[in-house]
Amino acid sequence: MLLNHAPLIVAEQFGTIETLYPRRIDLGQGRAPETDMLTSRALRRALETHAPTFADELRHYSEDVEGGKAVRAIPGAGLQVPLSILGSSLFGASVSAMLGLPFAFASR
Repeated sequence: MLLNHAPLIVAEQFGTIETLYPRRIDLGQGRAPETDMLTSRALRRALETHAPTFADELRHYSEDVEGGKAVRAIPGAGLQVPLSILGSSLFGASVSAMLGLPFAFASR
């Protein structure tokens, strides 16, 4: 369901939780939008959003604060909340490997 939200907002929300409760959370991101097209449009989310781009943006906002960044997650920048990919297929595992992130397998 994270893909229904802007990566900056997610980074700031998880940064807030990490600030309040250090080293007690992690962020597992699936790649499915978890909604239908009508709801996606109502959320004003780009329909082409996908996991690799989203995860890269999350990591960008979670990196250490650098002077050259125009937009920063506050709180969030520099906290390095652990990020993993949740998936139920070989494709999800491939995305995880491509990004160098841990993979959690979702089965029924």
